[in-house]
Amino acid sequence: MIGRLGGIGLLILAMSSLVPLPGGAQTDAIRLQEIEQLAQNGRSDEARTALLSWWEKSRVLASREERQYALWLRGRLTVDPSQAVRDFQRLVVEYPAGPFTARALYRLAQEAYERGHTADFERHMASLSRDYPGSSVLAEAEAWVSGATPPLATRSAISELPVEDQDDAATAPYSVQLGAFSNEGRAAALFDLARAADLNVRLVRMPESNLVHVRVGHFETSIEATEFSRRVTGLGFTAAVVSDAQDEELVRSSLRVPSND
Repeated sequence: MIGRLGGIGLLILAMSSLVPLPGGAQTDAIRLQEIEQLAQNGRSDEARTALLSWWEKSRVLASREERQYALWLRGRLTVDPSQAVRDFQRLVVEYPAGPFTARALYRLAQEAYERGHTADFERHMASLSRDYPGSSVLAEAEAWVSGATPPLATRSAISELPVEDQDDAATAPYSVQLGAFSNEGRAAALFDLARAADLNVRLVRMPESNLVHVRVGHFETSIEATEFSRRVTGLGFTAAVVSDAQDEELVRSSLRVPSND
C-alpha cells in the first residue's frame, strides 16, 4: 500500500511540473514593467505590441495586481479613445481600491471634460474627491481643472466681454465653468484669478454635488455661451459650457453692476 501511494505521489508531482503555476506570474510582472519602460521612452508601437502579446499569453494566470497594471497600460497606450474609457471604467468598477483607480478616475474626468460631458466630469471628480481625499492625484486633478493664470498682457481684452444683466441671470440656463473643486480654498483661488482678470465670476454649489463650482456668465443659448467660453479660454483659463445654471446655489459673487453714467 505504501509503495502504491508513494508511486501515486511521484506521478502527481511529475504531472504538476507540466502545469504552469501562478508563481510564474512574477516573470509577467517584470514584463509589464518593461512595457511601461518602452512607453516612457516614446516607443509606443513596440509597447502596444508587447502588451498585446502579454494579454494573449499571460493574462489568464496573472495575479489581480498584474491585471490592473495591464488594464492601466492598455488604457494609456490604445489609440482608440473608447477602448481607453472602457479600460479605465473597468479599473474603477472592478478594482475600487486598486493602485491605479484614482488615476483612472482622473483620466475619465479629463476625457469627459474635453468632450463637454459636464455631468460625467463632475461625477468622476466627485468620486475622486470622496474616495481619495488625501490622494496626490486629486490635487493634480484640481490643479489641472483650475487652468493657467491668465497672462497680464491679455487681460485688457476682457473689456470686450459683455456685462451681465441681473434680471436675465435668474432664467438663463447656460453658463461657462472654469473649474470645480472639493476644496473651497482652491475654488476661491481660481475665483480671485478670474476676478483679477475682470470677469464676473461666482462660486456656486449644485444639487447632488459636493464640489464648489467656479462659473462665469449667464446665457440664454448655448451658442452665446460657447462664444464666450472661447474668449475666456483666450485669456488663459480652462472653460466648459454648462446648461444647469438655473439650479445653482450662490456661495459668492463678484458681479459688476452696470453704471448709470
